[in-house]
Amino acid sequence: MKIKTVHIIVVALIVISVILANEAFFISPYSTVSQVTENGEYVGKKVKILGTVVNASTGWSEAGFLLFNLTDGQATIAVAYSGSLSQSLKDGQEIGVIGTLTSPYLVNATKLEVKCSSKYE
Repeated sequence: MKIKTVHIIVVALIVISVILANEAFFISPYSTVSQVTENGEYVGKKVKILGTVVNASTGWSEAGFLLFNLTDGQATIAVAYSGSLSQSLKDGQEIGVIGTLTSPYLVNATKLEVKCSSKYE
């Protein structure tokens, strides 16, 4: 029996769908900075953190990482981001940070989700 191209495409689409669903369901929704810093169970795991960029905390490391602090008003966490900045990052801006928590107060971010300014709402 010959395997048709349509069968191969259907199987490939199913595999891609399973991978995307796995990523969507097993990354928890956004946690607050306080939730992540208060609980040691997040260390070494992938996290999604929602917070506000602390004023005057943004800078660059010698290795080329963007460094800034993120807060929810109760706790603060340091963020080291190594990706490209497609959008401007401003003090006081609410953002989502996705990455690995390397210690209770440091996340190595692989993705930043910058909230659009109110003029687009």
